[in-house]
Amino acid sequence: MQSHYYNPAGSGYPTAAPRGCQSYSQQPDVPTAVRNLITAMKNIQESLQLWSTRRATEAQVSDCYMQFGAEFNATARAFEIYGINTSDINSVPARLRTELEICLGEDPSPQNLNLYMPGVRQLLYEILQGLRSKQSAWRAASGRPPMVIPHHLD
Repeated sequence: MQSHYYNPAGSGYPTAAPRGCQSYSQQPDVPTAVRNLITAMKNIQESLQLWSTRRATEAQVSDCYMQFGAEFNATARAFEIYGINTSDINSVPARLRTELEICLGEDPSPQNLNLYMPGVRQLLYEILQGLRSKQSAWRAASGRPPMVIPHHLD
């Protein structure tokens, strides 16, 4: 079965894993992948906060998003090894990208951030919910204890 992943730099359609992304010759570790994804999600929020006060550029926010995309793909691959489908959250990165593009199209200000941050947080929350819904399947497949997945990123 050929794997398909979200291409954060492209059209939003699933593609083969992007060149330059880490490829795993060994079985990826789901808890590590999830932890890295959660960190990347927090980094997006933090970079937006900095952007709103002109302490980060659009490019820096975009870099955080690109890292998020790579971590999202690594997490999807890690779950796939255990036969756990992530299609329920595969559309979220493209929706997040759109929300970020709209936000970053505005002038940096706390007011504009307040306008768009609820949408960004909602999308990140959808990913957390999707990850949490995979806990029992992952525990059953791996025989390992549950992961710590926060209810929100605050």
